[in-house]
Amino acid sequence: MSYKGGCRNGSRAVNTGKIRDIFLALVPHRDTRLLVRKYSEELYRSGLTGVYTFPWVAPLAVLSRPLCDEELKKIAHYLRETIGREKINALEISTTKFSAVTEDMTLLGPRLDLVITDNEPGKITKKIKSFLSPMVIGTYLLPTCYPELNITIPPCEKLEFRAAAVANMFWRPFKTADQKGYKWKIGKLFWLPNEKSTYNKQQTLLKDNYK
Repeated sequence: MSYKGGCRNGSRAVNTGKIRDIFLALVPHRDTRLLVRKYSEELYRSGLTGVYTFPWVAPLAVLSRPLCDEELKKIAHYLRETIGREKINALEISTTKFSAVTEDMTLLGPRLDLVITDNEPGKITKKIKSFLSPMVIGTYLLPTCYPELNITIPPCEKLEFRAAAVANMFWRPFKTADQKGYKWKIGKLFWLPNEKSTYNKQQTLLKDNYK
């Protein structure tokens, strides 16, 4: 299993070790991720140092085990039905508690206007332990002991996107003689169906109910 990862200031290491945490992640389309990457670079230039890099995805929930293909497909359909024909919006910069391994971290990034209730996903799978709130597209991971931000956070342009996928995100810490950081792997992507196909499916169900 190959990993991508980040340490302070974006350095890399090669030791993979064992998976320690698993998340359900929302993976925006590449075009959106490039915008988030650009903003991450702007944040770093503004003086944000001593933080950990993070993949440009939004962790939605903590999992007890990886979701199987069928569960991920159902989650993708559930999200499309929840969002409907609207776009997913990422608004102002926010933070969320990112509880991984033995440390509580703070994840910084654009906040999604996405609200997920426990009811429907709980019918799809029992592997969801908890949902993150708020949900943000990660730019940087801050240690809990990180001092109060004494820099001016540059404004983030509003992000709007329809194309996104869900996937398992595998997460683990690593430590070498001279550095400490985190590694991750994004699993197979399951794209949210387009709103037109979902709408047509709903209309077919309505017609069937009136037969």
